[in-house]
Amino acid sequence: MTKPPANKIGRQIKLPLRKTVEIAWKNIRMRLSRTMVVTSGIILAMAFLMYILCSDYTVESMRNWSTIASTTPEFKAAQTKVQEIQPKVGDASDRIILASVALKNATGAFDEKKIFGKEFSSIQRELGAMPVSPDASKALLAARPDMVPVMQDWIRDTRTLREAKDVLAGPQNLTSLMKANGVPTSEKDIKNSKMQTKWLIGLALLVAFVGILNAMLMSVTERFREIGTMKCLGALDSFIVKLFMIESFFQGGAGTIAGVLLGLLLNVAGISITYGVFAWKMFPYANIAVAGGICLVVGILLTVGGAVYPAWRAARMHPIEAMRADT
Repeated sequence: MTKPPANKIGRQIKLPLRKTVEIAWKNIRMRLSRTMVVTSGIILAMAFLMYILCSDYTVESMRNWSTIASTTPEFKAAQTKVQEIQPKVGDASDRIILASVALKNATGAFDEKKIFGKEFSSIQRELGAMPVSPDASKALLAARPDMVPVMQDWIRDTRTLREAKDVLAGPQNLTSLMKANGVPTSEKDIKNSKMQTKWLIGLALLVAFVGILNAMLMSVTERFREIGTMKCLGALDSFIVKLFMIESFFQGGAGTIAGVLLGLLLNVAGISITYGVFAWKMFPYANIAVAGGICLVVGILLTVGGAVYPAWRAARMHPIEAMRADT
């Protein structure tokens, strides 16, 4: 009987991908603290990236709205309201003033809260001014009940007029608000701001990549004996590589999704507090969705890319060296 060649490789068994994924998932659960270190770095990096992208898109949308606001149907409707209501407000105000002057020093009790729902002092604070003082208004309506409908018309029309004027002043108010918050409005400043943002994002991603790479290398160092054991049991280099890459994919996916949601939440809360209703005039839903997709791809690539060298290093280890390592 002839002996087989000494260098002949015996039958190799390759585990299915499903089994590799199962082992990777168990490893993540067993090393939850180390996993959280890597994942937290991804979350912070992706939250920062998402926040910056969303801020750029929302600020740009507000700039666009302030430029085209005067052509919108809402703006034109407000102009029409001002033209129609302002003469009515002036006429009602004149009638109230003349009637109050005619009564001179008349006094009387009048329950304005029952008729108007508020006291005249509150209405004056809301509308800014009344044709006559709150006390004079009470005396007038107590002596002249026929003036109640006139006062009701004046209050209703004045509220509508103020709302319409607020719409017309919206673009100017938004521009002033953006300048007050340090948002560039000139073309040169906008260009410089975008360049600074790109450098800042690049630096943040570089720091995140280095942090992920370091965490993955530490993970490999801590698992020398485990890697050596797997190789002694017949694990192929390709299996070790796949194991580490799948683990990094899980971590990258979970960390990126959490980071995207965190960055979006912080951006929405920030612009809502700072700009109020202006932030929602032309909210860039489509661009925000694109930003989320970009962050998802970048986050996973960043994590998987950071795991390439550690995975290759783990696969190239000799079983005996791995078993002898003091970890």
